[in-house]
Amino acid sequence: MNYREIANNFLLKYDQHPDNIDIDGLTKNFIKEMKLGLAGKPSSLMMIPAYVSTKGEVPLNETVIAIDAGGTNLRIAYVTFTKEGILIENLKKQKMLGVEKPLHINEFFSQLTDIIMPFLNKSQKIGFCFSFAAEIQPNKDGKIIEFSKEINVDECEGKLIFEELKKEIKKRGFEKEISGVILNDTVSTLLGGPAIKPSEKVDGQIGLILGTGTNTAYIEELKNITKLDLHSEGKMIINMESAGFNKLPQGKFDKIFDDKSNNPTAHMFEKMISGIYLGNVICETVKHAAKENLFSKESTIKDLPYFSMVEVDQFLREPFGDNLLSNACHNAGDVELLYNFADLAIERAAKLVTINLAADIVQMDGGKNISTPCRIVIEGSTYHKCYSYKEKIDRYMKEYINDTLHRYYMITSGDDVNLAGSAIAALLNC
Repeated sequence: MNYREIANNFLLKYDQHPDNIDIDGLTKNFIKEMKLGLAGKPSSLMMIPAYVSTKGEVPLNETVIAIDAGGTNLRIAYVTFTKEGILIENLKKQKMLGVEKPLHINEFFSQLTDIIMPFLNKSQKIGFCFSFAAEIQPNKDGKIIEFSKEINVDECEGKLIFEELKKEIKKRGFEKEISGVILNDTVSTLLGGPAIKPSEKVDGQIGLILGTGTNTAYIEELKNITKLDLHSEGKMIINMESAGFNKLPQGKFDKIFDDKSNNPTAHMFEKMISGIYLGNVICETVKHAAKENLFSKESTIKDLPYFSMVEVDQFLREPFGDNLLSNACHNAGDVELLYNFADLAIERAAKLVTINLAADIVQMDGGKNISTPCRIVIEGSTYHKCYSYKEKIDRYMKEYINDTLHRYYMITSGDDVNLAGSAIAALLNC
């Protein structure tokens, strides 16, 4: 029995197949949305100016506080750049606030201040990587637009992050002046990338987060950011909020999961490629396949609880092992069919990631020569840990970006890139 063909036919029937993704057409749609967002016109991409300078030499031996507030974890540390490299001290890591239980925004800032206070005796400069939608202000503060990635913080919209933190810190009796920079995680990833190999010559830079959630930042010409009306030369980092891109075809199981999520119709792109959502879409797919009797009668796939990409990854690495999805299969045919469904879902997601990155390279006119490629810094557990995802992305990027667009890129990553980028932002902008 040809299980690949069975999976292909089922996914084509419900518009969930990788072949439903037109890379070239959707790349052009992505660029159109980017241009609209840069012009301040209605767009599914916010295209938020970062107001962070990348000019100047990073000062050595000056310690700053770096905070990385992500979709899963909150990290804080002292960061110092030395001749020998990056020194990270007193690293603290915990669950992100608002993950385990809903918080009011006042509780959020109070708990965050509790975490920051012990660090203020050594440094009063803070680089704050905030991995959620925020409108960065010219003074480098950030006005919260919304929390996402299933983080629950009530009445947060419009709050200025540093302004609120300074109020809380002052309440605790700390008198020294605090300065800081709010930046998105993709911006800190982009900034931290050069710290890995500072001697590299590149034509364009992109920061991509592909983990619990997803987002992208890149460097844009000021003249193209027409909503700012700057009329000047130079460049600025743009936080795209690429999770929101919605000019793409949803399949049946995308829509079913979207309707059940905390934020229906929002973050459509993120729900098709990121770790917190993709496993649920695969779950919807195989449960419906089981209802249509594509698996054996003895399988328990239709009775599975909702599962994440963690369970999918375990299955793909050990399809006949002792794990949730393997145990739901009754025979080798069930295993083969389930494997094909998961593999094709990741294949489709890899095409979508390629579209995002290709659009960025074309918009910035980067990577024109093979000797000076566009640097793409990619961080996130889904990219680095999900079985076969990275390899599929690499294949589609070579096929489309290299062979079709004749553009060139290099992908890099490193330990603690977000902390390094946050520290660089504070050192160059405070």
